[in-house]
Parts: sequence; structure tokens; C-alpha cells
Amino acid sequence: MVARLMRHANDYYPTPMSLAIPLINCLWDVDYIWEPCAGDGRLVQLMRDKGYVVSTGDIVTGQDFFDVQKAPCSTLVTNPPFRDVKGRTIRDFIDHAFDIGVERMALVCPERLWSCKVGLQQLRRHRPTRFINCSWREDYLQLGGSPDRMLAVSIWDTPHANSCSFDVWDKPNV
Repeated sequence: MVARLMRHANDYYPTPMSLAIPLINCLWDVDYIWEPCAGDGRLVQLMRDKGYVVSTGDIVTGQDFFDVQKAPCSTLVTNPPFRDVKGRTIRDFIDHAFDIGVERMALVCPERLWSCKVGLQQLRRHRPTRFINCSWREDYLQLGGSPDRMLAVSIWDTPHANSCSFDVWDKPNV
């Protein structure tokens, strides 16, 4: 029997700065961004430092993304829970975001998000414009020791792109 990792409450894993900085540097020329999983606020602060107006929320402060019926703006940037205590996944997050009016979105995601049958089905519904893998591993699950997780970023300029470009980011010096 394989032991399952006990996940942090609300699937809270702060965005590594090594990924947050290049993510923020590749965003759109928009004024207003929604960050519904703000956590410790590091993405929010980076976006505000770049001049964006950011609407925030987080399940810890009483704003469950899945309770939102209409997006406060059309652009969303976040590191969402990959799986929450109610069994909802990042795939549910993606579908819900587009269902409530999000038009542009950038998400930190698992590097294998699209590499399975369910992922392919979702890719056919909501193909991102860009998919970026990281060339490094992060101790994302905060286990100590060797870095455990390959992360990626999916970026949508529209809820369904005709094609998706692929890139790999090198780790910045932060």
C-alpha cells in the first residue's frame, strides 16, 4: 500500500518567486486583474508593483472561487488549488473560470496538466494560447530535501485558442 501525502489545508502552496516573477512579466496590457486565490499575496503585490489594479479573494478569507457566479473582470491570474478538500481540481477551476466570464487567464499548473485522456478532453474545450514548462524543480510541497515538483504555466488569451505555443523558462535569479 502506498502512503498518500497529506496535503496542506485548502491546497495552500505559495507560488515560488522563481515562477511568480516571470509569470507577472508576461501578462497582458490590461488595467484590471482578478486574483481569486491570493494566499499570502505575493502575486498580488507583484502585479500591483507592475501597475495593475488587482481584485483579490481567497477561500481562507471567505471567498470560495466556486461560489462566484460572475467574474469581477475578464482577466484572471492565480496559482489555484490543484485539488481541494471538496475534491474539485484545477480542471474544475479552469471550466468554472470560463463559465463565469473570464476571457484571459494565466495559471500556475502541474507540468502534466494536458498529458492524459481527461486533460486532452479539456484541452479540446479550452486550449491555452501558451503553455510553459519550467526547466527546474521546486520544493513546492514544502517537504524539504530534493525539489519535488515540476511546475508549468498555462496562459489563455481567449477561452479557446486555435493553437498553443510551447516554451520552457529557465529559472531566474531571484
